[in-house]
Amino acid sequence: MIGNATFATLLALAGPALAIPAFFQAEVPLWLAGLPLLGGIWAGTRLARAAAMFGWLAVPAAVSAIGLTGIGHAPELVWPGAAAVVVSIACVAACTGLLPATFLLALVPFFPASPLAALADVVPGTGIGGLCLVAAALAWVELLPSFRGRCLLAVLVALAAVNWTEFEGFRSPPSPWAELPEPPGLTERGRWIAIRDSLPEGSAAVLGEAVFHAGDASALDFWCRAAAAKDLTLFVGVTETSDGADRGAVWRLDRETCRVGSTPGVAARARLGIPGITGDWRPMPFVEPGAAGPHFLICLEGFLPWSWARLLASGAERDVVVLSNDGAFGALPVAVLRRKAAGALAALLKRGIAHAETGRTLLVRAEGAPE
Repeated sequence: MIGNATFATLLALAGPALAIPAFFQAEVPLWLAGLPLLGGIWAGTRLARAAAMFGWLAVPAAVSAIGLTGIGHAPELVWPGAAAVVVSIACVAACTGLLPATFLLALVPFFPASPLAALADVVPGTGIGGLCLVAAALAWVELLPSFRGRCLLAVLVALAAVNWTEFEGFRSPPSPWAELPEPPGLTERGRWIAIRDSLPEGSAAVLGEAVFHAGDASALDFWCRAAAAKDLTLFVGVTETSDGADRGAVWRLDRETCRVGSTPGVAARARLGIPGITGDWRPMPFVEPGAAGPHFLICLEGFLPWSWARLLASGAERDVVVLSNDGAFGALPVAVLRRKAAGALAALLKRGIAHAETGRTLLVRAEGAPE
């Protein structure tokens, strides 16, 4: 028999070992990263629960730390802070249980590493209600003093049946936005020119996050000239600054909004971001989407169940476009992780999804797609 300490150590090590391929390899399912959490539920000890949560959070915490240092924050503060957060949440999970801790984490709207994203990967098409039902069932199993293993097995069999079902109703519809590789350029302006020249006349396109700063008049002039010359409708990621913090936004640029004396149309602003850096401690004011165009999520929002729940609450069955700029992460394939997490949540709600990634992909509305 494996001792409690040995089993807990295996869970802590299995977390990163499974998370790395599950997060960063496109062909590996996201739910694989959640298996050590099930091991913690099955074991039922405080040590096992703490170890499972520690293993789950280790990789997301490291990714977040790399991103924060990449935008200029002091590593001697970031890395100890990330470790402290992981240990603190692991201790909470030890005391409350893994699923109660997950529900507590869900109350923090900007927390980007909720296990609910991995759970969503195995319940496509069931909606927020289905996700909460399965999470509640696992919480009930975790609290059982006996027969925990059998009940957990029953839940897993049900999840496997849903995950392997090929019903059309469990799939996300195709997005009306076609993803194209962003053309290269030796300089930023050269890249912009290549993008402009690659767009078909009269088309609608989405560029990535933080293409330029809101105060950059020359950049706005460039894209407005492009929109006017080729009759384009452009949705461009722009960095706005308010109260000393940056906030991602999406500006709509076309012949009307770029006329002399007009102001760019704001298609979306990030509702959630990193507190004090790209957001506040609470959800920020919401920009009601216009009559046409997709729902936009900006960078961190693609990971957040709160953002997806807000889209569901809006009532409009629109496709979703996620804008991102992963320059702060260097060669780390954060784009793969975002696509997997956001894809799982989009499949949960049966929404079409596409990604505009600065320096990597742009979107053009597919020919014949509805407005």
